[in-house]
Amino acid sequence: MNYKGIALAAFLGIATPAILDIAIPQPVLAAKYNYPKGTFVDKEWKVSLSFNNNVYYYYGEKLNSNAYISLSGAVASGTNDRQVYTWNNNGTKYQVSWRPSDPSFIRVEVKSPNGKVILNRLLMATGD
Repeated sequence: MNYKGIALAAFLGIATPAILDIAIPQPVLAAKYNYPKGTFVDKEWKVSLSFNNNVYYYYGEKLNSNAYISLSGAVASGTNDRQVYTWNNNGTKYQVSWRPSDPSFIRVEVKSPNGKVILNRLLMATGD
């Protein structure tokens, strides 16, 4: 079975590329969380996170390809020590976990609609 192809398809939301808009009010994030922002990479993936106009944005890209996904809105969960942000793309969940005590890294997980983890990567900040 070609797991890389499945992971890429799920990461990119190829089956149904819809963007879900769920705005989180900035005061909620600002009061409880110091959310991650900037660009994070490893040798195969790049994820950029930004917050603008009360919306948290996720841009994921497979390096050395034209494959990418852009999502907006997120549901915040976790604790002040381990924050979790989840974007939902027609049942496929894109999740970023972040520890403010280790701000140079995020964990990106992509989960299929049945909950199976199809991508799980630790990405490092680029300094952008």
